[in-house]
Amino acid sequence: MIAYNEIYNAIQNNVISAGENEAAGVEQMKFYEVAPQLSMTQHAITIRPICFSTKTFKKLDKSIQDAIVKAGKEAGAYGRQAESSEDEQKLVALEKAGKLKRVPFTDRAQMIKLTDPVMAAYAKEIDADGIYQKINAIK
Repeated sequence: MIAYNEIYNAIQNNVISAGENEAAGVEQMKFYEVAPQLSMTQHAITIRPICFSTKTFKKLDKSIQDAIVKAGKEAGAYGRQAESSEDEQKLVALEKAGKLKRVPFTDRAQMIKLTDPVMAAYAKEIDADGIYQKINAIK
């Protein structure tokens, strides 16, 4: 694993030869300067969960708990939509500016086939296989 702030130099020095990131990260970190070819792997938008301790959450009135759960779902959907649409806009702008070239990625099915067992094993290792199964159920 490599620290996020070290990726630019790692690409530049051939320590890593590829990565996957959302457009905002590519733009912010200027990865296009050292890696102008962007493989379109259908990067998933990062979900930023709202977290509460169970102890604190259970102390709240039921109506507040319901409001928090509802707001979290709505905010998550809004955030994913906003990031997805901004992602495409950023990529178009970077491409038009000649800073990067999008390259079609045609081996997604093979990539998933190879990574799924690794992901499942890791989820089991950290006792998160139930969560992992729920995530896969909504794919």
